[in-house]
Amino acid sequence: MKAKKLKIHVKTSKFSIPIPALRFSTLRWISKMAFKYGPSKIRNGKMKSGKPGMDAILENLTPQDIEMILEHLEQEEPFELVNIDTWDENKEKVRVKIYTV
Repeated sequence: MKAKKLKIHVKTSKFSIPIPALRFSTLRWISKMAFKYGPSKIRNGKMKSGKPGMDAILENLTPQDIEMILEHLEQEEPFELVNIDTWDENKEKVRVKIYTV
């Protein structure tokens, strides 16, 4: 069974963000819109991350790169991409999970 969607789950001690699983076709559309309207802000310095490596990645990322990543994820069996358990500045637990379904 191949993956069809990407699911993001964010939970803190006070709230949980109910983000629905997104189909890969929806993610492709979102990425196209982001590249259509977003790169000028990145290049003008309005969306700098403050991290030198991340800024270089954002400046060099192309729509073809995103398409290749999504195609590759879609070909795999469902799996967990990210599983982070950490604490925020108030010492409250924060959990972030990103996985394919």
